[in-house]
Amino acid sequence: MMTTKTTTTYKVETMTGTTMNFIGEAPFYDEETGFLYWVDIMGGQIFRMDTTTNRIYTAKILGETYISFIIPVEGVTSQFIVGAGKRLLLINWDGVHTMAQIIRILTELPTDGLRFNDAKTDTRGRLYLGTMISEETGNVFEMTKRMGSLYRYTIEGGLVEMKTKVGLSNGIAFNDKTNTMYFVDSYDLNVKQFMYDVKTGNLSNEKVLTDISNFGTLKTNVPDGLTIDQEGNLYVAMFGGSRILKINTTNGKIMTEIPMPVPQITSMAFGGKNFDTMFVTTAGMDVVTQQTYPAGYLFKVSNLGVQGTEMTKFIIN
Repeated sequence: MMTTKTTTTYKVETMTGTTMNFIGEAPFYDEETGFLYWVDIMGGQIFRMDTTTNRIYTAKILGETYISFIIPVEGVTSQFIVGAGKRLLLINWDGVHTMAQIIRILTELPTDGLRFNDAKTDTRGRLYLGTMISEETGNVFEMTKRMGSLYRYTIEGGLVEMKTKVGLSNGIAFNDKTNTMYFVDSYDLNVKQFMYDVKTGNLSNEKVLTDISNFGTLKTNVPDGLTIDQEGNLYVAMFGGSRILKINTTNGKIMTEIPMPVPQITSMAFGGKNFDTMFVTTAGMDVVTQQTYPAGYLFKVSNLGVQGTEMTKFIIN
């Protein structure tokens, strides 16, 4: 049986200057600059926050409706890869102006009715990203529609399908010390793990790490984004659950629940000078009940007593 413990040592704060995101997602902390990037998927916006001043800049990409993630490119300060509907784009953004420019389309999904969702780079700079049905196709929480996949993408190798029959692809995290990748398909109400070959990027030996189905049902309390700390503990955003779960990856047990003041928690990223601050994105969309401030805002959680892992930029060459 899973055991949980609620801790009260941490501090949860709404980030000054942020505004409501319909679906805030995919936070990425750049250690070199101290900038935090994230997106509003349904708002079609990308964001940059200077975490030393809390000043925020936002932009759109002309013609793009859904922006599901943004990841900086290694060695080029103004280039990023973004998921834009069914296309993976390389864009140019100076981090200040309100419009970003498409440099080129890197790849495109071969099937209509799907879009890219969450993504994460491994420590070699390879991109892992998943898909889900698009909002125009139907109810994204319809569990019979397992049309998505989990992919790996590199410039040299293109888009490589790693897992099929995915419902709603979400959180991804890596632990090179244990050669493990963690993955959330929200339809399954669990966190999975794979053996992960750091050299090749291949995945094998899929199994369930933690069953989260006892926390709720689809739409009201589902696992979403993932991050991991230096001790190998996993953090799971619970969409509709008003909490983040901390999981011991050795035994799969839930160590701690971190209550949040809003229902729809989407993802987290460690950052700050010592990587001891957790930045948390949330959604302000109305699924179950009408939401008000501060739903959809960016939060930070401090005094967790842990340090997170650095994030890797996408490596083109």
